[in-house]
Amino acid sequence: MNKLTLATLMATSVALIGCDDDDNVAAIAADTPQSSLQAVHASADAPRANVWLNDAAALTDVDYATASGFLPVNAGMNAVQVDVQLPGGNVTTVVPRTELDFSADTNYTVMVVGDASGANNPVEPLIVTRPATGSADSETLDVQIVHAASGVGDVNVYVTGPSATIADSAPIATLGYKDFTGVVNVAEGSYRVRLETVDGSIIAFDSGTVNLAAGAELTVAAVINPDSSESASPVKLMVMDGTNTAIIHDMSDPAEVRVGHLVDGAPAVDISLNGSPVDALQGVPFKTVSGYLDLAASDYDIDVFATGTTSSLIDVDGLSLAGGGDYSVFAVLTTASPLAIEPLVIADKRRSVATSAILNVVHAAANPVAQSVDVYLTANASIEGSDPALSNFTYKSDVMGIYVADGDYFLTITVAGQPSVVAIDAIPVSFSDGVVYSAIAIDDASGSGFSVLLSDITD
Repeated sequence: MNKLTLATLMATSVALIGCDDDDNVAAIAADTPQSSLQAVHASADAPRANVWLNDAAALTDVDYATASGFLPVNAGMNAVQVDVQLPGGNVTTVVPRTELDFSADTNYTVMVVGDASGANNPVEPLIVTRPATGSADSETLDVQIVHAASGVGDVNVYVTGPSATIADSAPIATLGYKDFTGVVNVAEGSYRVRLETVDGSIIAFDSGTVNLAAGAELTVAAVINPDSSESASPVKLMVMDGTNTAIIHDMSDPAEVRVGHLVDGAPAVDISLNGSPVDALQGVPFKTVSGYLDLAASDYDIDVFATGTTSSLIDVDGLSLAGGGDYSVFAVLTTASPLAIEPLVIADKRRSVATSAILNVVHAAANPVAQSVDVYLTANASIEGSDPALSNFTYKSDVMGIYVADGDYFLTITVAGQPSVVAIDAIPVSFSDGVVYSAIAIDDASGSGFSVLLSDITD
């Protein structure tokens, strides 16, 4: 069950790297009629985006399913351009510099929609407008709904009470791709949002109970859920209040969790959830990382035992797993003496992009020699003259979303700042566009002292 309030929106806001001050966007004249612009990344297979406003960098590193707040702009003609990021710090333009005539006292939401792969629809801007001044008050809120999910057909939109049936309800709108409603004023309270396919009358999305607080001015956009193979729905909802963004998954969407035994020298382990053994996670040996398991969204107690015993190695109580979330739970060593085993919990990012491979890297090698390392990705086995792809990468750190061009490489890991002190030497690796890779550096006494576990974790 999803619970959404404005407090939730604030707590789950996404901090966009970039700014909207006078140094980066056109100056706002005090005596000029005003408008506002919000940028939204809604192209599921496109990389992170950079937004230009009037030829100045307004926002950078805007990731999928996130939105900026509204940026103030002068009414009249304004130029908007959107670039997406490529490997090596390069970019390509997906929305060419476009002159838009902004009306005064109007909020403009420019959504980048479509498919970078060209699978269903081209990448293009979708411009959604609403009055700058809404009618929300102490008892009501304003809501506008957008169909921004490329490849998803026409849907009937139901916004009802939590227990209302579809049979006894009427849709508030029927939307095709790129359609949007006007602004609807509704009383604060508990609601349920459902999308029903026009072709086949199938419920394509069900939010469960959503609590909406008074005073809000919300834009709600249905966008593609990249994990639709495991999800109950092909879409998820972006909820934007003009400042922050929250995501609502289908109420039946599972959390996906993998477990890894990364402690060299520790026995094989048995893993239990909420006191019950997990059949697929019994007798797990060192250097094994499971596939992702679907779990209902909930809080979990995780126990890790030496195989065949009740000797607890790890006891995690109340780990909260959200529907639609991806998680890794690794058994690693503490660095304090005496040594012990502890969990390392990571929120994974597994969305692929059409324009490159993606590399996620985790430092799980506890040996103090490699407390901080440099990671090189080079075209040949020598790192001489090369700069590290990651510098001063410390134990239990992770970096998600490194864009890597399709091709063959060598992966080398050295002690930080000491390229001649090699921990892992020139491992050949290959990367393909559209694939997300996980690389985990671990202690491994059977080899050179360290090794890397590389796997495809694409959603």
